[in-house]
Amino acid sequence: MAKLRQLLKEVEMIENVGNLDVNISGIEYNSQNVNRGSVFVAIKGFQRNGTEFIEEAVEKGAVGVVLEEGTAMLNRIGAKTGVVVVKNSRKALASLSADFFGHPSRELDVVGITGTNGKTTTAYLLESILQSAGRKTGIIGTINYRFDGKVKPAVQTTPESLDLQKMFREMADGKVDNCILEVSSHSLTLDRVYKTDFSVGIFTNLTQDHLDFHLTEEDYFKAKEKLFLEYSLKKAVVNVDDPYGKMISKKTSAETITIGIIEKSDVHTRNIETSINGIQFTAKTPKGEVQIVSGLMGRHNVYNILCAIGTALALDISLEEIKRGIGSLQNVPGRLEKIDEGQSFTVVVDYAHTDDALKNLLKAAKELTGKRLILVFGCGGNRDKGKRAKMGKIAGEYSDYTIITSDNPRNEEPASIASEIEQGIKKVAGSGKYSLILDRMKAIRQAINLAGEEDFVVIAGKGHENYQLFKDRRIHFDDCETVRKLIKEKLSMIN
Repeated sequence: MAKLRQLLKEVEMIENVGNLDVNISGIEYNSQNVNRGSVFVAIKGFQRNGTEFIEEAVEKGAVGVVLEEGTAMLNRIGAKTGVVVVKNSRKALASLSADFFGHPSRELDVVGITGTNGKTTTAYLLESILQSAGRKTGIIGTINYRFDGKVKPAVQTTPESLDLQKMFREMADGKVDNCILEVSSHSLTLDRVYKTDFSVGIFTNLTQDHLDFHLTEEDYFKAKEKLFLEYSLKKAVVNVDDPYGKMISKKTSAETITIGIIEKSDVHTRNIETSINGIQFTAKTPKGEVQIVSGLMGRHNVYNILCAIGTALALDISLEEIKRGIGSLQNVPGRLEKIDEGQSFTVVVDYAHTDDALKNLLKAAKELTGKRLILVFGCGGNRDKGKRAKMGKIAGEYSDYTIITSDNPRNEEPASIASEIEQGIKKVAGSGKYSLILDRMKAIRQAINLAGEEDFVVIAGKGHENYQLFKDRRIHFDDCETVRKLIKEKLSMIN
């Protein structure tokens, strides 16, 4: 059992009072989880500050308290409690957690994937390659957290540092070889991955997103590049067709493997062929050429495959194992996921929720159909409003007919969000090319009913999610499940 003083050896302290030589049974940042012997770390949340819950934590048995501010509390807490004021409580939480669990990331080859789009698909591809090579693999990402047959629902893309270090310890104890971690810009800004040792860092791309949190695209990029500038990566895999990736490749001190389709790069392609059945191309690598055949659809997935190839090479996986792993992955939940119930038209469900992701998705769909492209999408509430009109404009430019609907409106009015999307679509499409149906079920039903033979229907925005968030409630809603039900409903009426 560790003592509080020992765990604090790498934490930047401002002052402290009370007993720091107490034995610690656990670390908590949520006062509801505090038990006797816990250290309570008060961090600032998006809505509440952890300092509000210090006295509750002490009453429940916390023997140590770490806080970033509120020094007036120092003398209000009993002398038996060690109270520490630190410069950064989030960094303190990460440092304490890593130390408490014995720095488990050092026992794993942790691969961190960051970028606006492609993180989840790249993670699934890499998982398939590593498993093909016989390596025990865990994933922590947007869809779920999983390893060794255990699956936990993902609360957020990158968990809070305490939860992350605990999962690393479980993986290390379970003899996992590689952990693939989706690293969000929020997690880098909020120091959730601080004190994590990474073997490889991957940069996929960067386009506008999360400006409700980062405020400017430059701040958003600075958050992403922290992985490559402030962490001791052994190797980096970087998409240099992306201008931000090119900057990272020049600034990072990590050994870098570059990937690209256009720019000169270490891993690149020739003879790309895309179809409704997937992708084929030749990948040229420092270890030779390999013919890639993938069931994933869309030219944008070539970049995700190249990122996975570059990372596999960095982890000393053979080209044969890379080829086999990529070929064995047929789809990724909610990422251009094809729904087939025997209908004469194509339907895909995709997570695209940024303007760039939607553009790539619709361009891919356009390449795959000679008939109409019908789109259903909305935008999330309480998120970056600046992308709504942009996404509307892209919808109008690339789809033949768009149905604007609700995504996760959260605390905003669905009609207001739809109106902002409509401002963009109006610039490029007449009123006959789109409609507004705020009820998502009815919007998808309309798209399925409109679809004729060989048409292509895209349901975008929510992907793998199985819920909808409204101001006053959360309801079950799964796009894939809904599409299957409505296709069967249509087919039963025809037959």
